[in-house]
Amino acid sequence: MGIESEKLVYDYLSRVGDLAQQQGLSSGERMRLVSGLRADIDHRRATGGADSPAGVKRILSKLGSPADVVAAAGGRGPDPGSGGMGGGPSTE
Repeated sequence: MGIESEKLVYDYLSRVGDLAQQQGLSSGERMRLVSGLRADIDHRRATGGADSPAGVKRILSKLGSPADVVAAAGGRGPDPGSGGMGGGPSTE
């Protein structure tokens, strides 16, 4: 696994974890969410041969933005009044 690819995954999962905490998911829910996403990402990387940064970005975009993932997991969803704190779609 490349360092740049791994950093993309780490940053994505960190944003998910941070947003999940802000949206009130319990520590157990956050742990299950992040570890489940990590397993899914690793599986997709292994079966699709997507270890390049571009391949990882495609995988992450298919999963959705961190805010969308947290909302689907039971968080309140993005707060329009939060001033853009974490979580909109990535523009990379």
